[in-house]
Amino acid sequence: CSAATAFVAFGLAALGSGVIRRKKASASARCVALRAENPRVAKLRSEPKTVKISPSILSANFAQLGEDVGNVLKAGADWVHVDVMDGRFVPNITIGPGVVGALRKAHPDAILDCHLMIVEPEQRVEDFANAGADIISVHCEAA
Repeated sequence: CSAATAFVAFGLAALGSGVIRRKKASASARCVALRAENPRVAKLRSEPKTVKISPSILSANFAQLGEDVGNVLKAGADWVHVDVMDGRFVPNITIGPGVVGALRKAHPDAILDCHLMIVEPEQRVEDFANAGADIISVHCEAA
């Protein structure tokens, strides 16, 4: 398996633009995508563990998403939570990597925390990492 391939399955969660960490031991070996150091994630790893405020963009006005995200960051939000829904794993449909990429360009220093509520998340983890997600979480039952 190459370093460019991301594979998520039971007991795995992604953190830090594609770095996947095993939560529980599993019977079979898994391929893990490792990327160059992300300075935002490196900062997270060195900070003391504290409660973080991570408002979801689902409550934003999508017609002015970049501005709303800027406003919550100015108000003191630690991270920006991005709920990704595909209409299959959950009934709602929200956004994809394109919106994450646009948010990364508009807010290059923000921590983007992407929650993938999608079927077969292993098919999309790398897309979100490439778009600029700093933290990626998936549901093990979807993988």
